Amino acid sequence: MDKLSNSRLIIGLATAFVVAVALLSVAFGGDGDDSADELGFGEIVFTTEDGSTGMLDDHLGEGVVVNYFASWCAPCRAELPDFQAVHEQVGDDVTFLGVNTDINESTWRSFVAETAITYETVFDPSRELFLAMQAKGMPTTVFLSPDGEILDSHTGILSQERLLELIDLHLR
Repeated sequence: MDKLSNSRLIIGLATAFVVAVALLSVAFGGDGDDSADELGFGEIVFTTEDGSTGMLDDHLGEGVVVNYFASWCAPCRAELPDFQAVHEQVGDDVTFLGVNTDINESTWRSFVAETAITYETVFDPSRELFLAMQAKGMPTTVFLSPDGEILDSHTGILSQERLLELIDLHLR
């Protein structure tokens, strides 16, 4: 191929990539106004700490910080102490719900004990809730309004300071 053909190929591939990203953004991106009813995640059943079942609709009427984590996720491990500290700082003003996606229940329970998390955690090994909320990676933190609306979603580590900023912005 000559230089002109190479340039056209590169431009064509770059254009195709930009179009694909834009289409995926429209198809899978949220506008911040998605609710549990619209996305269908409010009634997805998960296992609670006491072995019973629960769902996000159980937390309607509360501002909720939903944090997806797993024992195999190094960034999750890194941010959990900050989440615990913020949970202790905000007290009952905001509900924290850790959603574990490990392979088995004993790994979830051991990991929660190891990290000394005191806020509520639940077990969702099928990742059904994770997928229904359109989470993109681990860890993901979703901020829900008291009526179950997704206010914001963040993929990646959140520091204590940034988590507090997002709580103040969306839930207080």
